[in-house]
Amino acid sequence: MNVTELTKQLIALPSFVDGMQNEKPMSDFLAEYAREKFPWMTVTLQEVAPNRFNLFLRDSAPTQLLVVDQIDTVVPDSGWRTDPLVAVEDDRKLYGLGTSDSKGNVAAFLTALEAFGETRGLAMLLYVDEEYLFKGMKTFASSNVARSIDPKLILSIDGNGSSLGTGCRGLVEFTVRLRSESGHSANPAIHGALRPFISTWEAFDAWVRLRGTSSAQIAFIRSGLVVGETDEGLIFGQEGNRIPNFVEAKVEVRPSAGLGWAEIQSFWRERLRVYPNVEMEINPIFTYAGFATDRKRLCSVEDAVRSVQGSISYLDTSTFGYLDIAMLRELYPNAALCSFGVGELGVTHRANEYVSIDRLEEGVSVYKQILTNVLTEE
Repeated sequence: MNVTELTKQLIALPSFVDGMQNEKPMSDFLAEYAREKFPWMTVTLQEVAPNRFNLFLRDSAPTQLLVVDQIDTVVPDSGWRTDPLVAVEDDRKLYGLGTSDSKGNVAAFLTALEAFGETRGLAMLLYVDEEYLFKGMKTFASSNVARSIDPKLILSIDGNGSSLGTGCRGLVEFTVRLRSESGHSANPAIHGALRPFISTWEAFDAWVRLRGTSSAQIAFIRSGLVVGETDEGLIFGQEGNRIPNFVEAKVEVRPSAGLGWAEIQSFWRERLRVYPNVEMEINPIFTYAGFATDRKRLCSVEDAVRSVQGSISYLDTSTFGYLDIAMLRELYPNAALCSFGVGELGVTHRANEYVSIDRLEEGVSVYKQILTNVLTEE
């Protein structure tokens, strides 16, 4: 089976069943595929949640290379011109949910592995929930399966643009809730909850921008006059002429090296101390550090990319998102981490997602060469 046909088969496998995350069709298919195509590898299904399984492949030799990628997708966005679970080929492009992020990458590597043949020193993790709460990677990282290997190189193929990633920023996500007194909106002596939040957010955003390639965004915010609370949630008043006494926000930070949760939390607490009548609750959701790998440790990967593409482009960490292979840094402190994926730039999580067949075929060649370079090194 060539990479185009395999990608088409993966597109047809849903990640959501009856509105619930359910990658079992994908993990079942891939497990059977691996048992048939790679009989020298041990195939393990690792349960993460009901109907959600990681797939772990490993040959019998000490692991030199660990390849990782996701098998989940986001919910299809509105605006699809075709059925997102039916592959449509048009003008050397494949359209369908997950083609670029990241079913095309999975298909390209598996095709390369089949062409390469029996390996010595390879392990592969295909995991769930990369798009949401990282449950798949967390489950793997805390498992005996993960502790049974000690790879020298970890390659994430969850990437795009056929570019090499040598690092990523971290991910810090947290909620802030402020409560205060209220009053008539004509009273300038009462600041309420929203005004202190806006002032602190503006100062925080400016402060973050001064910290290397760090950036911050407000992912969610709501504010108003809370007049009651039930089991279903807060009750907001609808009348005017009142100062908001409540604000809740989810803040996302992509910190560069040296900026972590402790410093971020301290900034918010210190800035809001000037408002003694404001009660603050701040809670972390994610507090993950990024990684940076010296390119000198990636010569085998660079040589593989250059031999196929003729040159190398590198991902810009100032615009690139978090890669959860960073979670493996503590587990495998001596491993070199990097990413290379053949997905398309700018189409991830969007309607009419696609991947170029030319990119897929080029990816097969790059991955086969990486296997050659890494697993046949003296």
